[in-house]
Amino acid sequence: MLDLILVGILIFGFLIGLRRGFILQLIHMVGFIISLIIAYKYYEDLAPLLKLWIPYPDLSSNATFKMVLDGISFDDAFYRVIAFAIIFFAVRIILGIIGSALDIVASLPVIKFVNIWAGGILGLIEMYLLIFILLYIAALIPMGMIQTALNDSTIAEVILKNTPYFSAEVKKWWLDYIQQ
Repeated sequence: MLDLILVGILIFGFLIGLRRGFILQLIHMVGFIISLIIAYKYYEDLAPLLKLWIPYPDLSSNATFKMVLDGISFDDAFYRVIAFAIIFFAVRIILGIIGSALDIVASLPVIKFVNIWAGGILGLIEMYLLIFILLYIAALIPMGMIQTALNDSTIAEVILKNTPYFSAEVKKWWLDYIQQ
């Protein structure tokens, strides 16, 4: 079931990119990258503060976390992921609003065809990366229902383990740091 949802979301991302066009989608993609950079830079500062506000959930006995964890201290990773997500999505929303205001260039008729299809491709890439982040966050949430859905999803496993560059980097950011 999760596989169908993931494919649907990827198709939706492509269609959003088609509608936005290359220029607006490029603006959104740059905003996405800036959001990643800012979240990466500041999530370690926010994570300790979240321990005061967000209680750490109990690990259920049936939660496997086998997608991304291999004997790693989970509580620190949990707060790191939450901090990263808060910063990432806050910056993403702000930059998305600013980016949408810069859509004037995309209305030029000379570049319309290339603008549409290149936008679709960028939309697909952006949605894939967003799915990757959301799946990684979900993989670190200690709820049996979420873990079962992830473990039963072939596409989720492929995205989490085989996304070029990001699979290894995100694991280093959130998990390997804890083992030091």
